[in-house]
Amino acid sequence: MIHPLAPDGALGQVADAQLRDELPDLPDDRRVATVEFVCRRARDIPGPLRLGVMLVSVVTAAAGRVVDPASVRRFRVPLVGELPRLVRSLAVAFVWETWPDTRSSGAAAEVTA
Repeated sequence: MIHPLAPDGALGQVADAQLRDELPDLPDDRRVATVEFVCRRARDIPGPLRLGVMLVSVVTAAAGRVVDPASVRRFRVPLVGELPRLVRSLAVAFVWETWPDTRSSGAAAEVTA
């Protein structure tokens, strides 16, 4: 069974879709590394909060299969609306700490000689 907070689980699916929307030019290898980081950090969250993140991830991923995933992430329900913020904060911190020359679209900065 796939763990909900694994890169190929519910949170990984949500994080991947969100990164594709918010950082459309982020190269695939960087997106995969970022999703792995988000999932790894989410698994480190203490007990009850981790259970909540798992539950919200599963519900969000399931709803994203029925309706437009972007609209699910914009849904302003208490707690459910916090998942995209969690993903965004972890992803942005990781991307710009790991690749500081990344542009706002996610594109790698061009190297000039």
